[in-house]
Amino acid sequence: MVVRRYITHAVVLVLALALSGYASLDHSLPPALKLRLGAVNSEGQILGQGGTVGTIEMGRSSTILEPIAIPTKAVVSHSPLSYQVKGGETLKDLAARYRVSTDSIRWSNFSALKNTGKDVSKGMTVMIPPVDGVVVGTQQGDTPLSLGNLYHVSPQAVLDFNYLRSSDQDPLAAGQVLVIPGGRGPDFERPAAVGGSSPVVPLAHGGSGGYTIDSTGGSFTVAAGNRFSFGFCTWYVYNRRQVPWLGNAWQWFGQAQSYGWATGQTPRVGAIMVSFESSFGHVAYVESVSADGTSYTVSEMNFVRWDVVDHRMIHMGGIPLIGFIY
Repeated sequence: MVVRRYITHAVVLVLALALSGYASLDHSLPPALKLRLGAVNSEGQILGQGGTVGTIEMGRSSTILEPIAIPTKAVVSHSPLSYQVKGGETLKDLAARYRVSTDSIRWSNFSALKNTGKDVSKGMTVMIPPVDGVVVGTQQGDTPLSLGNLYHVSPQAVLDFNYLRSSDQDPLAAGQVLVIPGGRGPDFERPAAVGGSSPVVPLAHGGSGGYTIDSTGGSFTVAAGNRFSFGFCTWYVYNRRQVPWLGNAWQWFGQAQSYGWATGQTPRVGAIMVSFESSFGHVAYVESVSADGTSYTVSEMNFVRWDVVDHRMIHMGGIPLIGFIY
């Protein structure tokens, strides 16, 4: 009996030593799961019984109950809304509801709302941008650069807002619906005056009597490879004389010099006039020069109105001239 009792005690002692050694081993487990005999570590307790880790409250077996920090601002949408107008709603109502300007809605539905005398009506479907800007449908040949130039924003803004994974000169697939954030479209038409037509108001400034608009209209051939935005002065002048550069109108003078083109301050027939008659500058094509050299006539687009060609006689010193490209 005594021998049997000693054998039992020895077996118990061996088992205790074995368990103690096993518990102290690593076993290639994550630190939080390497529990030791005695006091239990806090990470292991959280994994088993729940607790808080960082900003997350956790239940048993690491079940996430709820985040402690919750976002308080709604995510800004990058997609336009197609909306059918209900009875009694006005353009101002829609602008206030969706927190965009009335101009942004007009530009996004330009063919239907380009005249400021026209409002939305029941049953009309309109595109509403998620932010102030313009909703556009891409056409063949459009690029982020051309859209940026057309709507007066950086091409990077077009790329970023629409999550486009391309360069600013890569062609866009026709038929895409994009948002141009902060974009500005062409001038709106004004309601016709009673008993007459809407007056023609020059878009550019700085004339102060230094020029006279002789006529509007005229025909011209559209040049192949024109990457400038349709309806603007740069687009028109490229059709009259192809240039190898891009950029806003005021940049043309410096661009010409960097390409080695001759420039100067004297008008010549066939030269490109460059001026600061708008915040983006202005370019025009010199059609004729007076015999005494005191005036010259240019043809141009987007001076009277977007996509309108006019002929203007300019007196020397009458506009903020940058120079001529020969």
